[in-house]
Amino acid sequence: MNLKNNFDIKYKIPKPKNYKKYNIGIIGAGNIVENSHLPTYLDHNLNIINIYDADTNKSKLLKDKFNIQKYSKNLDEFLNDKSIDIVDIAVPAKYNKELFFEALKYNKNILIQKPLSDNIKTGLDILKKYQETNLKANVNHQMRYSPSISAAGYLIKNNMLGNILEFNFYTKRKTDWSIWPWLDKIKYPELWYNSIHYIDTIRSLFGEPIKLNSKLLKHPNSNLDKPTRTYINFEYENNLYGSLNINHDSILESDMWTAGFEIEGDMGVCSGKISSMIGDGKNFKDNISFTSKNSDEPLVFNKELDGRWFSDAFIGPMFSLIEAIDNNTQPETNIADAFKTLKLLNLIEKSHETSSIISCQ
Repeated sequence: MNLKNNFDIKYKIPKPKNYKKYNIGIIGAGNIVENSHLPTYLDHNLNIINIYDADTNKSKLLKDKFNIQKYSKNLDEFLNDKSIDIVDIAVPAKYNKELFFEALKYNKNILIQKPLSDNIKTGLDILKKYQETNLKANVNHQMRYSPSISAAGYLIKNNMLGNILEFNFYTKRKTDWSIWPWLDKIKYPELWYNSIHYIDTIRSLFGEPIKLNSKLLKHPNSNLDKPTRTYINFEYENNLYGSLNINHDSILESDMWTAGFEIEGDMGVCSGKISSMIGDGKNFKDNISFTSKNSDEPLVFNKELDGRWFSDAFIGPMFSLIEAIDNNTQPETNIADAFKTLKLLNLIEKSHETSSIISCQ
């Protein structure tokens, strides 16, 4: 194969053929629904027909803002809407089990916000309940669908890097945690509601680690009195080693923030930019750079990518769920897969709290 003349990277999310036949109802009318779910779904012409939130003023506000057909005044009214095919549950994780169980009672397919649960026990309850049904459910682990991550996945799957030897994912920025006041009740909010994205993405690209070592640290200048700096080392079989380095309280100005990854194999190297974490998330684009010796002539490739993690990638889990319903398969970030990410979070906590290297097997 002449890579130099024919090479391209496929990273865009394919649209299911039958996406227009499914009606979607949303539970939750918070920041993530208003600024990510709804704009992205409507950009892709999905049918959003109902929205419910315990605060009916929020439901009505988003109904009017996004021209949704109707809003429901209570949960029973919402779930009794027989025209809803897919329920998108976008609430804090402590409510996931109750709402998941209720939606299944009404024979709804489900997309549920990450994390799957706020603890292992209820996460396992959700998994067991899901295994009893023929309905389809997916978890909104959407970072793996972001342009630069998807492009890196294409390179790995097509053996453009050879055997992967090392990786590093990183973010250095300043985050205002005050817009999510409920996070103050979470023991490790950065881990469970931000770094979880990176951890799930790392799982999707490299599989399950055999060992890990973590530190979850506070920052003296943070407006959240919880760890906002996450440092994890991952060890794998086959001589692979990687790291995650996250700092949400950098003193750098926003145009100097950085976020991305580096992946090196024995035949190639790639690096990517995660533009959503830089500045206001709109002034930069995702990027992938790639150097390969996996051909007769070395290839150097650099590409600016269309779209961003926030919020273009939010269509990925929904499209995956629709494909699964159509083909009677499991969606990519299904309940069993998301439970593996949940277990990894618990091991990361354990490593930090015991100051030890933890076996993942």
